[in-house]
Amino acid sequence: MDRHGTGRAPASLDRGDQPVNLAIFLVGMTVAHLLELPYAPVLVFGVVVTIRRMVRKDLQRRKQGRSWRNNWVLELVLLVILLPLAGQGISKMNNMIVFGGIVLAIAAFVAWRSYRTVPAEHVGIVRRVQGRSHPEFRHITPYNTRGILARALLPDRPSWLLPLRYEVTFVPRTRVAEEKIGLVTAKEGKMRPASRSLALPVACDSFQDGQAFLLNGGEQGRQVDTLANGQAYYINTELFEIEQVDRVYVPPGTIGLVNAKAGGIRPPGRLFGPHVECENFQNGGLFLAGGGEQGRQLAILQGGAYYNINPALFDVVTVNNVEEGRGELTVQHLQEISIPIGYTGVVITLDGADPESSDGLGPRVPGHEGFRLPWVFIQNGGRRGVQEETLREGTVCALNPYFVRVVLIPTRLLILEWNDKTQAEYWNYDAHLDRIAVTVQGHRLFVDMSQTLQIPPASAPILVSKNGGSQMTGLGGLDWNPLPVQRFVERVLGAIVASYFNQIAAAATVKDFLEAYAETRADLSSQVRNALQAWGVEVRNTTLGEFRAEDPTLNEILKRPAHEQMRSELLDLELANAEREDAIDVVRVRAESRRMALELKARIEVLGLNNVMVLEMLTEITKAPVPQFIGGGDLSAYLETQPIARLEELMDKMRSLHGAAGAGIDGETRPSLTERDTLGGTQGDAP
Repeated sequence: MDRHGTGRAPASLDRGDQPVNLAIFLVGMTVAHLLELPYAPVLVFGVVVTIRRMVRKDLQRRKQGRSWRNNWVLELVLLVILLPLAGQGISKMNNMIVFGGIVLAIAAFVAWRSYRTVPAEHVGIVRRVQGRSHPEFRHITPYNTRGILARALLPDRPSWLLPLRYEVTFVPRTRVAEEKIGLVTAKEGKMRPASRSLALPVACDSFQDGQAFLLNGGEQGRQVDTLANGQAYYINTELFEIEQVDRVYVPPGTIGLVNAKAGGIRPPGRLFGPHVECENFQNGGLFLAGGGEQGRQLAILQGGAYYNINPALFDVVTVNNVEEGRGELTVQHLQEISIPIGYTGVVITLDGADPESSDGLGPRVPGHEGFRLPWVFIQNGGRRGVQEETLREGTVCALNPYFVRVVLIPTRLLILEWNDKTQAEYWNYDAHLDRIAVTVQGHRLFVDMSQTLQIPPASAPILVSKNGGSQMTGLGGLDWNPLPVQRFVERVLGAIVASYFNQIAAAATVKDFLEAYAETRADLSSQVRNALQAWGVEVRNTTLGEFRAEDPTLNEILKRPAHEQMRSELLDLELANAEREDAIDVVRVRAESRRMALELKARIEVLGLNNVMVLEMLTEITKAPVPQFIGGGDLSAYLETQPIARLEELMDKMRSLHGAAGAGIDGETRPSLTERDTLGGTQGDAP
């Protein structure tokens, strides 16, 4: 054993002693020479140091193998030189001087062996092997009695300990990793009560002062306090056992739920223990000292942060471990609550004072910051159940699902339809609205209907309170269940529509019922508006479809008037079109007559009436049919084909045209054809 303990000091310690030992040797030789004192004690010191170095190097050789660092040839040469010189010096001294030197050497050796220094980043653990033990602390003691001393030796603080009375062991200091925390278990201390699973905190400089820990009443077992991450501690490992565990991490956008494993017992009928400010459950001592109780806690851990929480005191549920047998909790319960656009969040508190009535709303309570501080809500008289205060659209908040349930109610326009539903539509708000069926004079009539309405945010809580979805047990969180709105639509709106149609159908014929379609829609819209106004619901459009009968024959009869009416309208349209076409023809004839009259007038003015008549006759003569072959003896057929006969007909026609032209063209009187012009007049007169 060397002066640093049991021989387990690091190799660097021996190299650090070389300059010190050499300095002592040189100073001793210089002082003996100047004062003319014997050299023997100094030479003996050199021999002892040399032998000690040889022993150390031999130990290093056995552990590390041969190398030039642990070669003791030089020490052997020095020993061969120093031994004769020391023996010669001792032989020259008288007995008194020799005795005094021996005593001085022994005293120097003891002082040298008693001087202890702790290497950097190490802790010196002291064990007293001689003396009486303490009756209370037999193994680890805060006093200077036999056993392991609670106080530890620190670097850069030299100590003087008798070599035969104390043993010193060096151990590395405790370093807690950045992503870990240190759980501490005390091996010595007072016995803690059986009702408490963790030892109470004691002022002991983060367990670095073991003596203060024991003297201040520190208890055995797992400690409430922990060692923070990313730091190094000078811990007496004989008194404290350190276990490093992961820090609690809550991912962004989620929350952490806390259950206390230690603390007081909650009285019956209370869901949560009282809230205790304890640095987000990172200070277990404050939690226990402030009256913290076991079980679920009202406060939650915000997402996006690490927490130094003692897992022996608190069980933290996050999205990373929620699947490990956490009962009904799911990942969705640990998400931040986000109210979508077009919805309002109706809040149902699961704890608080008893409600005044079964369907009454909890009054507004100040100071709880949108139910983020549930303990403030309870302290200020908040009541359990549906709250008057809602969460507006676009709100994102971290709420304890053990404390609140948030029911989403749509505030956007809702179009509710009475028709046949498919399986996929059973989650719609109008899932329970079937096609409307009424019985009139024994005939069942069906009609589709749609109603547009809007639920204001202020009306949503009473709608939830009176139509279910407000149970105050179990887990909370964000609730997308459409049941409250479905029940409201079925029980209120659906009942109004069904009652109205049954009422008017009982006192009407099929014809009257169908003919009063417009009045029915207007009256129904008015009744729906009045009924929903009591709920604070805004009514927009009411639309009725076409009535259809269950009996196909009645359907055909119902269709016939419409078909006849459509046919009558079609005939009226055709008649109107025909009259328009006749009017168009008259206009066209008039226009054509006017054009021909103008054209004839222009020709007469240019050529003269007689010439125009001759030209017209010639044109007509050219069109006369002339047979290519005449057979038989009938001369009359031949004469009919001659131009003279055709000419007479044309002359009569021209006379009529002349009369029309003379009377209709600018009122002028034109000369008529005379007998002379027709039978014997001179042909070829020029105009």
